[in-house]
Amino acid sequence: NVSISLVPLSSQPSPGCLLCSMMDFYPAQIQLRWFQGQQELSGHVVATAVVPKGDWTHSAPGATGNPIPSRCGVTLSCQVEHVSLEHPLSQHW
Repeated sequence: NVSISLVPLSSQPSPGCLLCSMMDFYPAQIQLRWFQGQQELSGHVVATAVVPKGDWTHSAPGATGNPIPSRCGVTLSCQVEHVSLEHPLSQHW
């Protein structure tokens, strides 16, 4: 399962950071990438710990390190790659 949400930053006037949450995956190795339109935003991914849930599955939040600059009409998305997926899974904002 992959979901995307906005986390407000109270200390800055920016809209906040996007959080891509990955749930219920096995094995633990997973890769998260952020895109703005077709362009990868490599400097925005924060390394995150994979957390075992006690039932052989894992979860991991993957936030942006800095607020992502948004442009009207451009889709922001997080893309997850995992061995259990035939193709990368993308969630759009």
